[in-house]
Amino acid sequence: MRIEKVRVEGFRLLQDVEIMLEPNSTVIVGRNNSGKTSLTDIFDRFTGETGARFRLEDFSAVSRSKFFNARKLREENAKPEEVLAALPTITLTLTFAYDSAAQILGPLAPFVIDLDVASTRAVARVEYGPTLATLHTLLDVPSPAEGVEPNAHFLRSLRETLPKAYSIRVCAIDPTDNTNRRDFEGTAALAALVQCNFVRAQRTLDHAKHGDADVIGKLLSTLFKTATAPTAAAADQELAAKLKSSVEDIERNVQGDFDEMLKKLLPTMEVLGFPSLNDTELRPETSLNVEALLSDHTKVVYTGTDGVHLPEGYNGLGTRNLIYMLLQLESYHKTYRAKATRPVTHLLFIEEPEAHLHPQMQEVFINQLNIAIGKLSASYPDEPAWKVQFVITTHSPHVANAASFEAVRYFLNESPDKASTRQTKVKDFKKGMTTISPDDQDFLHQYMTLTKCDLYFADKAIMVEGTTERLLMPRLCELVDKSLDDKHKLARQYVTCVEVGGAYAHIFYPLLDFLELKTLVVTDLDSTRPVEKQNKKGIAITTWEKCPVAEGQRTSNAAIKEWFRPVDTEEKEGWQITPAELLAKTPEEKLSGYRRIAYQIPEKPETVTCARSYEDALVLANPDRFEWPKEQDEATEAWDIAKGLAKADTALRFAIREKEWGVPRYIREGLEWLSKPPPPPELNAEAPSIGEPA
Repeated sequence: MRIEKVRVEGFRLLQDVEIMLEPNSTVIVGRNNSGKTSLTDIFDRFTGETGARFRLEDFSAVSRSKFFNARKLREENAKPEEVLAALPTITLTLTFAYDSAAQILGPLAPFVIDLDVASTRAVARVEYGPTLATLHTLLDVPSPAEGVEPNAHFLRSLRETLPKAYSIRVCAIDPTDNTNRRDFEGTAALAALVQCNFVRAQRTLDHAKHGDADVIGKLLSTLFKTATAPTAAAADQELAAKLKSSVEDIERNVQGDFDEMLKKLLPTMEVLGFPSLNDTELRPETSLNVEALLSDHTKVVYTGTDGVHLPEGYNGLGTRNLIYMLLQLESYHKTYRAKATRPVTHLLFIEEPEAHLHPQMQEVFINQLNIAIGKLSASYPDEPAWKVQFVITTHSPHVANAASFEAVRYFLNESPDKASTRQTKVKDFKKGMTTISPDDQDFLHQYMTLTKCDLYFADKAIMVEGTTERLLMPRLCELVDKSLDDKHKLARQYVTCVEVGGAYAHIFYPLLDFLELKTLVVTDLDSTRPVEKQNKKGIAITTWEKCPVAEGQRTSNAAIKEWFRPVDTEEKEGWQITPAELLAKTPEEKLSGYRRIAYQIPEKPETVTCARSYEDALVLANPDRFEWPKEQDEATEAWDIAKGLAKADTALRFAIREKEWGVPRYIREGLEWLSKPPPPPELNAEAPSIGEPA
């Protein structure tokens, strides 16, 4: 039994999102402020141990407007039921998957209310909402004082009345009939159904700040408390009993020593008239609390030399962070085991595990979670394995790329239209990547893992063909920024640059479309012409070799061919496009949804002189920086000069030494397009499919 699907409605940016959870680990990725923390927080509000209450600000922006609609209905004397239905709610719906052949469903049994014997789903809904009895508390607001804006006065009143008028309700929903429901009293049924724990991003491990320098040591008291529970494992109870017995021995020794010391004081006390005949005899009684000893007086130290051990706070934050997370996992695992009736599943949220961890340790952490589950479960050989599902939120490409595509959920923050407020859309890789072949999926995953690609977290992306373009791209962006206004400068945006090569860029097209990531694909025109040759056997054959653009009859660039390849052509495999046709393409024809392709075009629109690759485009854009023989046409001369340039040396020369130089026109136009805001979602919905001309 496990949670298969989560639906959140009306909470902050999560206006209405649905998230599929993997059986083991689900990784939540996305840009900053895309709603990842909100997912953790709603579980904490409904099922956590912090007891945090909902506030007015927790309602999504769309939901908050419903308060005004409900107040208007109330003022118009509408039926109470209509007013109640108009008020916003925050809901969390959990869909559980179970084995229909299972004999015992445990705490899930009360939530199975359908009559379909073949059904393997149960739905639990948790709602934060008002009741008919509390409508007056919420909506009957006294008139504001003179000069106070009515809506602001109403919202201020809501902040105070929400906790009184709203409450948490739990119900079961029939998966085959949404109208068939069963209500539960209180939240005990939910607590029995799922255990939620949280490893927060802010772990107060930095003792130089206001954090606690001994947070790891304090976890020992939690582990002891769990071990003393009657339902804890026998080995844990035995260990706790031994620890308690040791403390009791210390108590007896202290009491004995103190008793002797007190008796030595009695002669002096008798002089002062104590004890008198009416006083009872004094005796010491010292009580030591094991939990207090572990919490306040026990520390974790690191073994040093000469008997000098290093305090917990003296070790690196990365090591302390990893130890702390592992101890928390152990603590939550033992709490789960110690429950008399174990929950159907254990949901464990880990926020930003990458904090203070170096890249290799980040990858190891995500890869070893399942192994950790096995090792912790091995401590209980006679019991079922730990039924835990991890939800990991991260900003680290090392953590994200270590997970499989199927485990990734991409949170995208968008406005449905210009008049709307922002809200989160969840992109499920398991569903969205089905159009990509398994081989291409494997290539993308391996490539992103090897290059630590951060496409999941960028605002925009640039895909380049070679090392020269990648090394020069920061400088190119800097030069283009000089002609842009402050609002659209690329330096103010999170733009990632990915080197993919002309032969592989097209494999990324479906991924970029899925991410809805505004991307500039910078590639080379790569013109070729046919050349008749003889092979080793003397047979005449035709090969296609590099040539200047003016002499080219086709392009060898796979990224370009895939971009413009017609979808419905009968000769899809043998389809070709000529350099002349590519040069005739308009900027609009180079667009496809959120993507734009950029390849060489004439530096001067009124001429036909065009480069074949980036190097000769750089020569044509900066003729004063190179020596020109002036024996042939410019394009051929630039091509010959480019062949003699060392790619790395040229890139470093123009990236560092050359201060002011011309950006090739095709790159400048592409970067100017990239600097502007992404197109509205409705325009992207009408974008042509991959390979279809815009």
